[in-house]
Amino acid sequence: MAGEMAKPPTGIATRRSERVVEITWGADHVARFGMKELRAACACAQCVDERTGVRMLDPESIPADIHVAAAELVGNYAIRFDFSDGHDTGIYTWKRLRKMCPCPQCRAGVS
Repeated sequence: MAGEMAKPPTGIATRRSERVVEITWGADHVARFGMKELRAACACAQCVDERTGVRMLDPESIPADIHVAAAELVGNYAIRFDFSDGHDTGIYTWKRLRKMCPCPQCRAGVS
């Protein structure tokens, strides 16, 4: 449904040794995002041109050993990650993270 906000996750954990962020959407659903994948998906004005929508961040420039140094909730709709490369301006909404999730449940649009 257009404009509908996704429900917030019930848990968020970083697995630095695995370079993974785990987001728990429900009792039987944990999404695993690679930290490099999250950094590459940043849609802030530094990473994507606001006027043209052209991605300015070259994914090849992201260090292989990048990790999430810190994370902060943004209201009840998103999270902001501080990455080890110094980048900290991207906001990842719950809706966007659900769309990015590779699992069949999210791909089917099931909440």
